Amino acid sequence: MLDDLRHAARSLGKSPGFTAVAVLTLALGIGASTAIFGVINAVVLRPLSFPEPEHLVQVVETNLPRDVSSFSVSVPNYMDWRERSRSWKALAARRTRSANLTSDGTPEHVLIQYVTANYLPALGVRLALGRTFEAEEDQAGRNRVVILTDGLWKRRFGSDVGAIGRSIVLNDTPHTIVGITPPVPGLEEAGDGFVPLGADLAREERDDHELDVFGRLATGVTLEQAGAEMTAIARQIEEENPESNEGWGVSLLPLFTAIVGENVRKALLVLLGAVSLLLLIACANVSNLLLLRATTRSREIAIRVALGSGIGRLVRQLLAESIVLSSAGGLVAVALAFWTVDVVRSIGPAYLPRAAEIDVDARVLAFTSLVAMVTGVLAGLAPVLQALKTDVQSALREKSPTAGPGRWSARNGLVVGQMALSLVLLIGAGLLIRSLHRLSRVDLGLRAENVVTLRVAPGGGAHAFYRQLRERAEALPGVEAVGLTSGVPFTRFNTSLNVFPVGPAKVPPTQSIQADWRIVDGGFFRAMQIPLLRGRLFQQTDDREGPGVVIVNETLARMLWGEEDPVGKLVNPGGGTDYSTVIGVVRDFRYRSPNQPAGPAFFFSAHRDLWGHMTLVVRAAGPPERLVPEVRALVKALDPNLPVFHVATMEGLLRESVGQQRAQTGLFGAFAALAVLLAAVGVYSVMAFTVAQRTREIGVRMALGGRSIDIVRLLGSYGSRLALPGVVIGLAAAAGFTRVLEGLLFEVSPWDPWTYALVVFLLASMMLLACYLPARKAARVDPMVALREE
Repeated sequence: MLDDLRHAARSLGKSPGFTAVAVLTLALGIGASTAIFGVINAVVLRPLSFPEPEHLVQVVETNLPRDVSSFSVSVPNYMDWRERSRSWKALAARRTRSANLTSDGTPEHVLIQYVTANYLPALGVRLALGRTFEAEEDQAGRNRVVILTDGLWKRRFGSDVGAIGRSIVLNDTPHTIVGITPPVPGLEEAGDGFVPLGADLAREERDDHELDVFGRLATGVTLEQAGAEMTAIARQIEEENPESNEGWGVSLLPLFTAIVGENVRKALLVLLGAVSLLLLIACANVSNLLLLRATTRSREIAIRVALGSGIGRLVRQLLAESIVLSSAGGLVAVALAFWTVDVVRSIGPAYLPRAAEIDVDARVLAFTSLVAMVTGVLAGLAPVLQALKTDVQSALREKSPTAGPGRWSARNGLVVGQMALSLVLLIGAGLLIRSLHRLSRVDLGLRAENVVTLRVAPGGGAHAFYRQLRERAEALPGVEAVGLTSGVPFTRFNTSLNVFPVGPAKVPPTQSIQADWRIVDGGFFRAMQIPLLRGRLFQQTDDREGPGVVIVNETLARMLWGEEDPVGKLVNPGGGTDYSTVIGVVRDFRYRSPNQPAGPAFFFSAHRDLWGHMTLVVRAAGPPERLVPEVRALVKALDPNLPVFHVATMEGLLRESVGQQRAQTGLFGAFAALAVLLAAVGVYSVMAFTVAQRTREIGVRMALGGRSIDIVRLLGSYGSRLALPGVVIGLAAAAGFTRVLEGLLFEVSPWDPWTYALVVFLLASMMLLACYLPARKAARVDPMVALREE
C-alpha cells in the first residue's frame, strides 16, 4: 500500500492545478466539519470540569399556574429544602452581586458570588491556595472573608502567593482573602470572587426569589427520586405558607442541561448537519474530478489490464490517489480548524456557553483523521467503479475516450447529488436569513439608536448621587434625555412579582398576575422614547415621603382592568401590605429579547427605591459614544473611587441579544455559499469535459450549417437535464430537513414558499451560468479546427 501511496503522490504532483483544486475543496469541507465538531466536542460532548459532574443538579422553583417554568429560589425555601431533604450529599446556593473593588490599584467593578459555605465543596472545587469558608463565617455580620478566582488573583495581585491573608475593600467593606480557586472553566465566567452568603433569616422573605441552588446527589439517589422528594417538600412549604408559596413547585435539571440548554444543543446539531451536507458536496466534487481524470486515462488503464495488471492493483492505485488528496486536505483542514477555534473562543462567550473550553484536542484530531479517511474512500469510489467496468477491447480500439451516455451516468449522478444537497443548504440559509430580517424589523416599542448606557453602583447616599449625576448629564451639550433603570432592555436582568388588584378588576382579589418589574425614573421613558399613553411619568416628588406609585404597561392594564382607565386604581405588588397607585400607562415594549413579545410589566419609582446598581441611560443628538468620556468625568468628579462599568450602546445591546441567531445565520449562509460554489464548479467541469469530448461533433454540426445558438441550446438542454432532477430531489429533501429549523425561526414557516421559490431561481441561475460558459466556448469553435481533432 505504501508503494501505491508513493506512486499516487508522484502522479498527482504531475498535475499541480488539479491537485490544488481537489485539496482545497476537501480542506474546506473537512475544515468546516472539524471546526463545528470542535465546538460540539467542548460544549455538548465533554463533561463539565467538576468531579463526578453527572451527580450535579440545579434546583429551580416553578409556578406553572402563572406560566413560570424556571425561577430563582427564595432564601427561606432553600433553608427548608436543605433541612428536610435527604436526597443530597450537599445542597448549596449562591446570589450574584456586583461590587466596587477600591483597594490595591485602580477602582474596578467585579462580580461577587455570595455563596453558602458548602458551595465550592459541593461542586468539588479544591482551592489552589488557602482554605474554603468555615460554617461560622456563613452568618450575617461575620462574612467578611473572600475567595478570589484565579483570574482576579492574577489580574490584581500578579499571582502573588502572599495575597492570602491580605485585605481588599468591596463596596467600602474590608474583606480578608482566605483562598484562591484554580482556573476551573465555569467559575471564571460566573464571577470574580466568592463571599459567604451570610443570610439573615429575620430579614429574608419567601417571595424574594434571588438564589441559584445547586445540589450533588447522594450516593444511590436518582434524579427522579430526588425530584419526587423535593416536590413533596414544596407542597409542605406551600401548605405552611399559602400567602407566599401558592402554586410554587420545584424542578430539577442536570447541571449540564442547565448550563448548555436545549436550544444551544439543537442549534449546534443543525450546524453539524449543515457542514455534513457541505462535506458530501465537497466529496462529490472531488469524486467528479477524479472521475474525469480517470476517464481521460481509460486507454492507459486498458493497457495496464491487457499487460496483466490485476484489477485489485488498479483499484488500490485509484483509491490511493483519493486518500492522498483527502489526507492533504485533512492537514490543511486542521490548520483552518485551529484558526477557526481561536476566533470562536474570542467571540463565543457572548453567545455560547462553555466557549472558553473550545479547543482542538485529541478527540477532534481523531475525528478529522476519520473524516479525511472516509472522505478519501468515498471520493475514490466512482473512479474505482468505472475502472471495474472498463471494456479493455473497446478502450484499446478508441484513440480517445468517447462521450457515450453510459460513460456519463456516474458523473451525472454526482452533479445531481451536489445540486440537491446545495438546494437543501440554500433553503435552510434562506429561511434563517428571512427569520433574522423579520427579527430586525420587529416593532420593539422603543428606539435604540443614539442611546448609550453606563452602570454605576454608589454606596451610601445613592439617591443624592444619582440625582446630581442625572442633572449634570442633562446639562451636557448634545444630550436630549437622561434616565435611570435597574435593568436595561435586551440584557439578562430579569425580575418579576405577582401583582394583586385592589378593588374591582377582571382578576379576583385572591388571584394575581406574574409581571416583570423594573425601577426607573421618568427620564428613562423619555430617553428610550417609549410613549406615555395615559396619566403621567414619575416625578421627583414620587419618593418615600409620598404614597407608593407605579406605572404599568398596556398588557398588564388590559389583563387587570380590560378597557377601563387604570390611572388612579390600586395594585398590591408581591401580596404584602403596601398598596401602590397607578399613575400612568406606557406602551408595551420588548424587554428581554426582540423575539419575545412584551408581557405584563410595571415600574417602581427610582426616586423612592433603588436597586444595588442603576444604569444611566443617555439619549444623544448624534453618535452617543462621544458622550462616554464626559459622563465618566462627571462620575469621577462626584466620587473618584467609583468605577463605571457595562458601558454599551442600545444598538450594540440589541445586536448582542440576537447574536446567536446572527451567528447561526452567518455560518449557515457561508456553508450554503460554499456549497453552491462547489456545485457550480462540478457542473462547469462536467460541461467543459463534455465540450472537449464532443468537439468533433460540434465541428460537424457547424460545418453543416449549425448556428452558434443551436450549439448553446444543445448543451444547455443537457445541463437542464442535470438541473431538473437535482431541484426535485433537493426540494423533497429540504421539506424534511427544514423541520428541524422550526425552533430556530422567527415568524417564518419552515415551508415558506417565497424562500423556496427564490432559492430555486438562484440555484438554477447559477447552474445555467455554469453551463453557459462552456457552451459559449463551444459555439465559437472553428469547424475546420474541430474537424481536424483526433
